[in-house]
Amino acid sequence: MAQDKLNNPSAIELDDRREDAEELRWLLSGIRRELDYYQAVYPDEPFELELAGVFARQLDALEERAGAMAADPAICTWDAYLTLKYEIRKLYKQLGGIVSGSDWQTPGKRLRRTTQATTDERGFAQEEQGTYERCYGSEAVKDYEHAAMTELYRMPAGLTDRSALFLTGSGMKALELGLVAYRVLGGARLPCYCQAGFYGEGALLAQTLLDDVQTIDAQAICRRVEANEPIGCLIVDPGVCWPVRPPVDLPRLFAALGRHRQREPLYVIVDRTLTSVANPLFERYAAQMPPHVVLVCVESGIKYLQYGFDLANVGYLAVCAAEMAREAYRARWIELLSILDAGADPLTVRQLPPPDRRTIVSRLGRINRNAYCMDEYLGRLASEGRIRDYCRSVDPSDAYRIEGRPWLGSVFYIRLPGELTEQAYQARIDACVRDAPPDLHLVSGGSFGFDTLRLNAVHGESPDENALRLSVGRAPRGQLAAAIKALDTLLLQP
Repeated sequence: MAQDKLNNPSAIELDDRREDAEELRWLLSGIRRELDYYQAVYPDEPFELELAGVFARQLDALEERAGAMAADPAICTWDAYLTLKYEIRKLYKQLGGIVSGSDWQTPGKRLRRTTQATTDERGFAQEEQGTYERCYGSEAVKDYEHAAMTELYRMPAGLTDRSALFLTGSGMKALELGLVAYRVLGGARLPCYCQAGFYGEGALLAQTLLDDVQTIDAQAICRRVEANEPIGCLIVDPGVCWPVRPPVDLPRLFAALGRHRQREPLYVIVDRTLTSVANPLFERYAAQMPPHVVLVCVESGIKYLQYGFDLANVGYLAVCAAEMAREAYRARWIELLSILDAGADPLTVRQLPPPDRRTIVSRLGRINRNAYCMDEYLGRLASEGRIRDYCRSVDPSDAYRIEGRPWLGSVFYIRLPGELTEQAYQARIDACVRDAPPDLHLVSGGSFGFDTLRLNAVHGESPDENALRLSVGRAPRGQLAAAIKALDTLLLQP
């Protein structure tokens, strides 16, 4: 029955496929702009001109296929969509590498006009001058950061002179930069509290870089702020990692921060990876913060912000603080970025599609719809006793919304009956993926924010904390129904 729905799509299914086709066309437009740039950089080099022609022919062919899908959404099946999308992904990687292929790690100043026939120690596509890549000299990176601030973080207009965004080599590098900034710029003289349940690697990094980090539950953090206790740093996450611990209540926390008073700076580091653009952190809270609060948002860029491409490890750190209006303080952040070698590689940036809020919100809207369907299914399994229990990564509330609907997140943690080891969970997952029809595109793998439905085993400190992590993708309705049927048959049968 599910396969019949895939072959004979309903009107709703056709709308999903039409949306998929338009996403493909938008992604291809980014490659077209990069190809135009490449041709402008190499206007008269025979080898590069020949390469440009090869890329142009491949791009034309992909655009023709995407255009056919847009004209007839019925042919934009999930298999056809993913097949074409992976070809687009490859072209982003290849063209980005070629564009930056002549760049030098240590570019020199260009003080006289030269032609491409003149050899010098500078890349033809390289705009930055006299600086190492690691010293924040790449104009390509800076342009991307400016676009990301506008599209993804939307700093209120009156606070732009007090804010900055840095693209880093990973989400962990973004957190490292925030923690080191607190230690070096904030002095690290007051208590630092890390939320219990903050993801394991991040908590370990904080304990490695800072002295006397205290792990306490999210409510205790709020109570300390409400009591106006002296605090140097807070490390919190409004989402839920595994093992499950209560997440921080951001509206309550920021209401308390708005009333908090002290002379020393208070660094508030919020990981936005699980809530992403559904969490308008700066729009909602930044203007109400007293001058001693340094609001830092860190986020992994490889999850929800790469359009399901998983192209490259990058992270985002956005910061808003009264002190950022001082050029000397801003320069210290850039200095720390350089010392830590935390900045993103210009080559990486050349391989990324541009930040686009509309496309990301559309993608998350589909993921959110599928998450509600999965939540209903898992709730039914729990009521029937077919699973022990399950937990969402984000509980629905008005604090996090996508397309007018509370954001549920894409990740679920599921415990099956019995006391299964982590290896037993993973064996079930691998068997399910192996035996499922290939066109369902189930994946045995971690992470989230992809197009596909992904499954992996997770564990905690005790045997009772072994579980299955499921990340819903953005499959069309019929495809999602078929995937749920496969899970029901292959994964959950005793």
